[in-house]
Amino acid sequence: MLYIIMVVVLQALITLTLLMYLIKNRESVLNMLLLYIGVVTLDMGYEYFIIQKFGYESVLYEIPGSLRIFKGLIFIYITTYFIHAKWRDKLKYLIVPLTLVVLHHATALFAKIFELSWADILIRSYKSYFVYYSYYWIACLVLCIYLLTKYRKNHTHPIAGKFRYLVGYVLAGVLLFWIVYQLGWNTLVYQKIYSLLFLLQFGWILYVYILTYQHQLQEQQKNASHFSAPKETYQYKDLSKIDFDSVQNAIVSFYRESHSYLDEEFTLDQLSGHLKISKADLSITFSKHLHSNFHEYTNRIRIQHFKQILSEDPSASVTDLAFQCGFKSKSTFYKYFKKEFDCLPSQLVH
Repeated sequence: MLYIIMVVVLQALITLTLLMYLIKNRESVLNMLLLYIGVVTLDMGYEYFIIQKFGYESVLYEIPGSLRIFKGLIFIYITTYFIHAKWRDKLKYLIVPLTLVVLHHATALFAKIFELSWADILIRSYKSYFVYYSYYWIACLVLCIYLLTKYRKNHTHPIAGKFRYLVGYVLAGVLLFWIVYQLGWNTLVYQKIYSLLFLLQFGWILYVYILTYQHQLQEQQKNASHFSAPKETYQYKDLSKIDFDSVQNAIVSFYRESHSYLDEEFTLDQLSGHLKISKADLSITFSKHLHSNFHEYTNRIRIQHFKQILSEDPSASVTDLAFQCGFKSKSTFYKYFKKEFDCLPSQLVH
């Protein structure tokens, strides 16, 4: 009994940690991917503990772990981040009902352990969620693939396209497990295979994490070198060969027609790739004709986009909108907002 109580308490603490992590780090794709790994691993660990301690025939094994319900929410969060969906931060409100399911799970386990008279009723009501769980999980995966496909032109993150293949891989595994169950085959055998297939997901996510982290380091080094010696970089360039009007019009049109700059990882390299204009020409144009630099100009446009969204929905959270507009921190957001409007966001609304 002590073991199962420890597991329930531990799961409750882990769930609380995951929720706080999700709330604070939902703007980071890498953190969300790691959160997904954590949720799946902990859910598998819970089932393995129950099987080893009580066996397959135990009623405790018939009570599915509750952490798995967060997988759909995490995948949708990542998807809406990739496509720059304006409604992304509204998903945080789903955390409340999902948390209630976790609490229901913990209460049902305690009631069964202490053999309370209403334990069976609570367990049956909890298990009713999982009559529809497969449909919920499949619907989340299908929705992710649909959004990633429909809005693929909005992708700016280097792993957005590959994430769609990961979602497709997970969906194929879920459908195969569901078919095996419907045909009455031995699901326990397939469950072991499914657990091994999860290692492929884990390996892919770990690879992406390392790759993206290296990419960020390279960008930081490039930016550092760019700001440390801008004059030496461009002083020997023949400026007469640059069509500044054309470059300036291309820059203005890009920021007006595309929302790629709302990605917090948006860089001068990506802008150069989109416009097919060298970084040197862009930097000189920003400096001499737009009286700014890439980062400052981008953040000014983000502030204008923030103002537009806030005017459409004055009740929206300022912090959530700031992250949605591509700012990595509140301090950076307030710095540029103050510089642009010389007031606070709340004062702008009124």
